[in-house]
Amino acid sequence: MDLTWNLDTLYTSFKSEKFKGDVELLNQNIANLNDWATKKMKDTNNAASKIQEFLKLYNKYKSLYCCLYSYAELTSCSDSSNIEAMNVLDDIEYKNSLVTDSYVKFNNWLNSLNNIDELIDTSPTLIEHRFYLKELLLQSKYLLSENEESLIAKMQSTGSKAWQRLYMELISTILVDIDIEGKPKEISLSELRNMAYEKNESLRKTAYYAEADAYKSISKASAACLNGISGEALTIYDMRGYKSPLEKVLMGSRMDYETLNAMFSSIKESLPMFHKYYRKKAEILGHKVKLPFYDIFAPMGDASTKISYLDASDLIVSSFKTFSQELANFAKKVFDSRWIDAEPRTGKCNYGLAVDIFPIKESRIIANFNGNFSDVVVLAHEIGHAYHSYCLRNEKMLNTDYPTPIAETASIFCETIVNNALLNIVPLNEGFSILEKSISDAGYYIVDFYARYIFENKLFERRKLGQLSVEELNELMLNCMEEAYGDSIDFETIHPYMWMDKIGYFMTDNEFLNFPYSFGVLFSKGLYAEYIKNGEAFVSQYNNFLSATSKNNIVDSAKIIDIDVHSIDFWKNALNLIQKDIDAFISRV
Repeated sequence: MDLTWNLDTLYTSFKSEKFKGDVELLNQNIANLNDWATKKMKDTNNAASKIQEFLKLYNKYKSLYCCLYSYAELTSCSDSSNIEAMNVLDDIEYKNSLVTDSYVKFNNWLNSLNNIDELIDTSPTLIEHRFYLKELLLQSKYLLSENEESLIAKMQSTGSKAWQRLYMELISTILVDIDIEGKPKEISLSELRNMAYEKNESLRKTAYYAEADAYKSISKASAACLNGISGEALTIYDMRGYKSPLEKVLMGSRMDYETLNAMFSSIKESLPMFHKYYRKKAEILGHKVKLPFYDIFAPMGDASTKISYLDASDLIVSSFKTFSQELANFAKKVFDSRWIDAEPRTGKCNYGLAVDIFPIKESRIIANFNGNFSDVVVLAHEIGHAYHSYCLRNEKMLNTDYPTPIAETASIFCETIVNNALLNIVPLNEGFSILEKSISDAGYYIVDFYARYIFENKLFERRKLGQLSVEELNELMLNCMEEAYGDSIDFETIHPYMWMDKIGYFMTDNEFLNFPYSFGVLFSKGLYAEYIKNGEAFVSQYNNFLSATSKNNIVDSAKIIDIDVHSIDFWKNALNLIQKDIDAFISRV
């Protein structure tokens, strides 16, 4: 079975006539959109007709942009040495900035209308885009003038985005000298991080402290990057009228403070159960009471059984079939149509990724399959993302965007299905490894991301007063880690450069890439609890929910499956499922 993907339905190469033709077409669409906005946005005459024209032009532009950018991104992720792909990505990003002025002009013009609901009701096209238009109206209140927004977009390329590129270059190019079984070797930072999952404790420890030394060597430059990115964010969001970067992110996530507070109240209350797990893990690994941080991801049990890629695909399809035939059929199509690049190789990114290409109603998945059962779970996770996209396949391009917290729901739901199937078929020792890995992952997204969330809140508060030194960032990070992990971790082993390990802090316009993942884990657990309770009757509800996520806020989307995300009880029930896993883990020892 082929472990590489086929991108031909998108493009065959950057030099193909189709790719070059679409680049030219994109340029023409940009010119058409800008010309249209200049001529049509002068007055509110024939407003309904103008809104329809904009939607048609912008849908067309976004569809082309999606195809071109996706191809370049996929090519780059699968081969980091492909300079052409990186150059194309930069070029497509620049072209995207050229429509900022027209986009803002339309938003401001839309905001000048006082009868938007009446206008929307006059046309099936406008009714179809009602949620999108209402979202634009909400966002328009936080937009500056066309010239100011256009200037910000252009200046970010030499401001925050330049800082982001510098950080990415620093962490991707730094090489570290390390002894592996007595032999000196020079490896990348990503390879070093992967050693956190090695069976050999000595190697885990050596790699962990080598990672800390590597971060220390680039800490001043990284601090400059973080200060530049966070300082710019505070300035821009203040100019636009947001109370804080968090408010901006919540609005973009279609999530309210009540949901966030209910979730974090439950998480904070649940921390002791995770602390209990970490202390038990420390005991099993032979440590005194507390777990050294270099062992937090240490694998447990005898996870030595291998599985072929063909058997992994069969296992995923059969597991999904226990939920629904539609999900199973979709997974089979993903494998049969070669939507996945699962081959491990030099120069390929070392993380899982699903890219939705809505214009061609397909997705592509990056994974690194080494024959471990944990790799099967990663594949299931990414196919879950693709299935979410499949449920939105009949929507127009502008109606395919769903909030980040929801984005992890389908993926973790599918991951849970396969995890539970694996626990029923693998040997006892292998099952113990899978169970522990599931708890470890949950702890990572709940406990560690809680620390990240606290840090980012405090970072922005401190950044208002001026730049933070490396020492101040270190202290802030350590305090937040201690608050989350409590006395379950040997505090002396937590290196202070953890803030450099969180790529989200360095991503322009993507603040707080932490709580959405906690939400995704717990929300998907809550959904699975509903599935256990309601069985087959839940399947159609689930599909309806996924189909509605692009045209509803989180509260209303959750109501489709009779879930109240404002209820602390919902979050506690989700956490109770993890509690049961922790109890099972402790009882197996």
